[in-house]
Amino acid sequence: MASLFTVQQLPKTSQEAIREFNERYLAVISAAQPLGWADRFILGVDSPYVTFPIALMSTKFQETKEQTSRFKTMAEKEFDLKVVEFDAGYEAKMLDLATKTFAYRNWTLAPSRLDIAKRRHVAKQLATLLEDTAQTSPWDGELFFDTDHKANPKGAAVAANQWSNLQSVAAAPTVANIQIEATAMRGVKDENGDKLGVEPDEIWLPTEKFQGVSDLLNQNLINNGETNPIYGKYKAVHVPDLTDVNDWYLVDSKLITAGVDPMVAAEYLPAADLGLRSWDESSDFFKDTGKIKISQHIWTGFKLVFPHAIRKVVGA
Repeated sequence: MASLFTVQQLPKTSQEAIREFNERYLAVISAAQPLGWADRFILGVDSPYVTFPIALMSTKFQETKEQTSRFKTMAEKEFDLKVVEFDAGYEAKMLDLATKTFAYRNWTLAPSRLDIAKRRHVAKQLATLLEDTAQTSPWDGELFFDTDHKANPKGAAVAANQWSNLQSVAAAPTVANIQIEATAMRGVKDENGDKLGVEPDEIWLPTEKFQGVSDLLNQNLINNGETNPIYGKYKAVHVPDLTDVNDWYLVDSKLITAGVDPMVAAEYLPAADLGLRSWDESSDFFKDTGKIKISQHIWTGFKLVFPHAIRKVVGA
C-alpha cells in the first residue's frame, strides 16, 4: 500500500477535523498520566451539590465489664460542596486545517493542552485554599491550620484533647527543623485522644525552596561528612502553585491514601456532550467566520477537609 503524503492526511471537512480532535482527546484522558501533587485529591461526583460525611472512626478496645459489650456511635459530621462551571477551548480556520500542516499539527495537540489545563486548574485552586489563612476545617470548625484542633469534635475542647498542625514561628526547612516539626506532627490525636499514628513522608515546597530541600534529602553526608539523619526518609514534592516563597508543609501520604484527605477536588460531568462541545460547518459560528471550534466545560468544587495529615510550617 502506498504511503500518503502529509498533505493528503489533512482533514477535508470540519466533521473529520472534529472527529480527529475527539479521538485524540479520548486517547489523552484514557492514557496513564504522571500524577501531579494535586491529582490524588480529584473525586468524581454524581451531582452538582454533594454532602460529604466526615468521621475518622478510630476504634479503641476497652475491658468488658458485666458481660456488656461496648459499641461506638458513628456520630458523623458532614459538609456540603457545590461545583462551579469552567470552560476553555480552541478555534481554527477550516481552510488552514485543510491546507497547512502546522495548523493541523497544533489542532491535534490541543486535546492534550486541555487535559494539562484542567489539571493545572485543580492544582491552582487547591494551592489557593492551602494559603488562605481564613479557611476552616469541617472536622472541628477551627481554622484549618491551627494550634488547638479538637481530638474529638463531639467532645470537650480541653487542652488534653487538642493538637496542632501549625508552626507559626518562622523556621527554615533545615535538618534540625524538619526533625522538630515531624516530631510535633506525630502528636496528632485520634477521636479517642490517643496518638493517631501520623508518620510524615513528604515535604511540600514552593519552587524557591524545592531544589535546595530535594538536594538535602538526597545527601547521605552533610556538613563536614556527618551522616544525614533524614536521608531517604522524606520525598520532596514540588508545588509550583504555591505563591508564598517560604512556607512549607509536612504531609503523611499513607494517611491520605487511607482516606484522611486534607482536601478534595470534586469533579462533576452531567453528560458527555455537555463536557466537550463542537461547532462545525453547520454552525452559525462557521458561517460567520469560516472557523470551527471545540470547547471543554468542567464542573469543579474545592474544600479543605481533614487537618490531620498535613502540617504547615511558616518558613524563613
